[in-house]
Parts: sequence; structure tokens; C-alpha cells
Amino acid sequence: LNSKLSTLNPEPSPVLTHLTDFSDKLSPMLVKELRQGMRARSFMMLFLIFQGLLAFILLSAGAASGADNAGSFASGIIFTLFAGAALMIQPMRGVNALSSEITGNTIEMMVLTRLSAWRIVFGKWIAIVSQTALILITIIPYLILRYFFGGMILIGEMVFLTLMFLTSMALTAVMVGLSANSTKIVRVLPILGFVMLLQAVPMFMFRGGGFTNFMSFCSLSDWESRIAIASYLCFIAYFGWCALSHGTSVIAPVAENHSTIRRLVALGLVILTVAIGFHAAVDPQILPVVLGIILAPAIITAVTEKSILLPPVAKTFRQRGWPGRMAAIFLLPGWPAGVFFTALALSIALGGTVIAAGLQPTRALNDEMLVVILAVAGGLLLPALLASNFTKEESKRFGVFIIFLLASVILTILPAIFASINNHEQLLWLFVWNPPVILAMVGNSDFRDDHLLNAIIVVDSILLLLLLATATRAYRGYREIFAEADSRPSP
Repeated sequence: LNSKLSTLNPEPSPVLTHLTDFSDKLSPMLVKELRQGMRARSFMMLFLIFQGLLAFILLSAGAASGADNAGSFASGIIFTLFAGAALMIQPMRGVNALSSEITGNTIEMMVLTRLSAWRIVFGKWIAIVSQTALILITIIPYLILRYFFGGMILIGEMVFLTLMFLTSMALTAVMVGLSANSTKIVRVLPILGFVMLLQAVPMFMFRGGGFTNFMSFCSLSDWESRIAIASYLCFIAYFGWCALSHGTSVIAPVAENHSTIRRLVALGLVILTVAIGFHAAVDPQILPVVLGIILAPAIITAVTEKSILLPPVAKTFRQRGWPGRMAAIFLLPGWPAGVFFTALALSIALGGTVIAAGLQPTRALNDEMLVVILAVAGGLLLPALLASNFTKEESKRFGVFIIFLLASVILTILPAIFASINNHEQLLWLFVWNPPVILAMVGNSDFRDDHLLNAIIVVDSILLLLLLATATRAYRGYREIFAEADSRPSP
């Protein structure tokens, strides 16, 4: 009887019930964002249109092109469409990822659920990346069809497709990280960069033999291509991490310190790069480029942090004696310590580059190269100085920095155009206080490199001294906080 009842009322299969929902091991933020993202009309429209275009264009690719280039044409179509979806549309979906939570006053409720700021940002990011991965997986059937057109460089095309996906991950991280800022121009500005990046993809996809040459480069057949691609992966990984870390520090409670680890990583990478640059096989002229990539996001984030400091955060440094007190000058959260960190990092980078170049006289840096390096460094110091003196709200310091940076670029382009049209290049000396203007003067026969070098050294020195004076005045305002931190008993 029991056996007959069991056949009439079978128990539900535990496997089926397990597959009807996400695992409890996944982050709640990831599950929430995946559910909302997959149901969003924007993703559904993108997915359907993407599949329709691929099916229509790829099936007609063979008839629309000659037999010799049918394969390259088909691959170009696939990669161009995927680039538009992965490098532009998907990252743009993160433009309001964190700002929507901030304006909706739901960040505090998320923190009450014991979700850390990092888990919130990481969940937002990985949800968009997972949707991009779904689009990538759907390309596989079309790649199989493309194989029959012939002429497929399998490893090169797979590596290139992977590079586009990893680039999409980094761009998505940038958008999610910047979405925490309240200034809208900061969130919208990267979209222009995405448009310019997308325009570069068809240029080598369909022009001459650019596609075949690039696929051969991506096939990793020599050490040059391997080192170049590995360096590019390190670059986008570092930029993506910096962006996510910035977004985390913006939405995190003041008691959380995300600045110290970010600055330590940047200093470690600078010291490692300088040490590698001392090797005879390394060209010293590569060092400024690598060091600039490392320091640019670190400096911009350091000089735009909120100057709010709590005694528990200061106590972690003060209780370690004089080494901790010295480290606090450069590693405490807040833009005053960020300015001191900037001065230290730039000193190590510039000093290491000059010493490394001096060890190899045949590859020494010329005056023109030094002018470019110092002008780029000064281009960050000027907006930092203005932002530190003309920012009323701490939450908008990053946005004010970006606005001053854009104004500096505009004040470089307009005088350069006016001077070029009227043949009065010497008028650019009136704007030499703006370091990027000196970049427009480099390579011009009307200006001597040694004069430009002396000018940029004076301008950068004045900017740095004024910035250090402003930071010192703000750092002295922490005296009461340091006194309270010293009076607290150790746990």
C-alpha cells in the first residue's frame, strides 16, 4: 500500500528544486543585480538585436565578399559587433550603478545587511560582466560557422576575443567606480572615450591587411607579442582595480580605510618599476610611460579624497610609535596626506628615471623628454591645487578636480590654435603657468628645449610648494583627532 501511495504522490526531486534558484553561497548583491539586469529591457533588446544582426550579416557575408577575404570579412563583422556591445553599451550600463543607490538612500540599508562596501561595488560590477560573458558565449556558434569560410587564425582570433572581453571588464569597472560620484560630468565623460575607442576597431578590421597582421600578433608566436599582451593585461587589471577601489572608498563609511592599501600598492609598483629600470636591457625611455600609468590614477584619487578623519583610523598609525607617525603623513586617508603621498611618489619616480637613464649614457633622456614628463606631472598638480582651495563640499572634490582638469586642457587648446593661426607662437609664454601649454610648445622650432625645461621646472616647483603648504595647513587641523587617538586605550 505504501509503495502504491508513493507512486501516486511522488516527492519533488531535490535536484529540480536546487536548480530553480541561485546558490546561497553567492553574494546577495550579485544575485539581486543579476535578476534585475537579466530582466532589464535594455539588456534584452541588446541581446536580441545583437543575435539578429550577427545571424543576418554573417549568413550574407560569403555572398557579399570575394572568396579570398570572406573569412576576414566575417571575423571583422563578428568582432565589430561584439566590440560595440562589450566595449560601449555594456560598460555604459554601469553609469548609474552606485549613484542610483545613493540617490535612493538604499546604501545605508545595504550596510545594515552586513554587506561591506567592497561587496556592494563588486556585486554591481560582476553582474554586468556576467551579462557580457553571456553575450560572448553566444558568439561561439557563429565562430564555428565562420571557420568554414577558411583563413581563420584560430589562436589569434580567440586571444583577440578574450582581450576584448577583458577590456570590457576593465571599462565596466571604470564606469561602476565613477558612478559613485555625485557630479554627473564625471559619470558621462568616459562615454566619449568609449565612442573614440569603438571608432578605432573598424579601422584595422577592414583597412588593408591590418586585420590579418593584428591576428598574427595576437597568436603569441614570439616573445614580443607575449610581453606586449601581458603588459596590457596588467595595465587594464590595475586600472580596473583602482576604479573599483575608488568607488568603494566613496560609498564606504568614514571609519573604513581604503586609502592606505591603495597607496601602498602604487608605491610598491613604482619602486618595483624603478628597480627593473636599472637593468641594462630596459630602455629608460619606457619608464616614464609605465610610471605615468601607475601614478595617474593613484595621484588623482589621493588628492581628491575627503579630509574626514576619525580617531580610530588615526590610532592604527599612532600606536606604532614614530614609524607609524611617519607613515601616517603619507598613508592616512584624506587629501592632505594624499598630497604628501603625491610628492613622495613623484620624487621616487622622477629620481629613479633620471638615475636609470644616467646609468645608460647611450639611452639618456633628452631635454624634450624631460619637458614632457614634467608637463604631464604639472598637469595634475594644478587641478589638485585649485580643487584643494575651491571645493566647498567634500563629496564633490573629485568632480571639481575633473572640471579644473578639463578647463586646463581647454586653456591649452584655445591659445595654441589662436597662436598657430596668427603666427604668434610667443604668446604662449603668457599661459606657461598652465603646464599642459608647454606640451603644445614642445617640438616647435620657435622654442628652445632648454628654455622650456627651465620654465616647467619653475612652474612645477611653485605648484608643488603651494600644494604642500595647503596640505600642511589642513593636516595641522588633525591635532585634536591625533590627541584623542593617543588618549584612547589600546584594545
